[in-house]
Amino acid sequence: LQKLLHLLQSTDDPLIQEQALITLSNRAAFSVNHDRIRNLDGISIIGRMLSDCIPRVKEKALNALNNLSMNIKNQKEIQVYIVQVCKDIESASLNSDLQLAGLRLLTNMSVTSDYHHMMINSIPCFLHVLSEGNERTQIQALKVLVNLSANPTMTRHILQAQV
Repeated sequence: LQKLLHLLQSTDDPLIQEQALITLSNRAAFSVNHDRIRNLDGISIIGRMLSDCIPRVKEKALNALNNLSMNIKNQKEIQVYIVQVCKDIESASLNSDLQLAGLRLLTNMSVTSDYHHMMINSIPCFLHVLSEGNERTQIQALKVLVNLSANPTMTRHILQAQV
């Protein structure tokens, strides 16, 4: 894990970054690696990849963060990327793999109400994706909206959203 994270930091080659992120994502799928990756500063290293301009690299970073977000301690670190992920979902092409990866991460991050306030401005986008997206994207947007709707303080924001 340490070598993978170092490789990710030390290269500008998008193909190598993509492969390293895929491997990290696969490793992050196992809960035994959640703490290890976090303790190696892996969340911030992976999170920096979200500022990459290449959609495939961003998508793979989102997938890795999604797998890491199944851990409460990791969520506390991942939450700093929520606003950026929301912006990426809004600017991504409708039904793109990047948009879907972002929605998957937000689904996990919205299971508890801790980070709902950070997603308020993106509610119109989620509703637009629900209305216009394909089935896969609609399902993921709906999951985010259902999680948000479980929080009574979000009701007004959802009902007043302009789509």
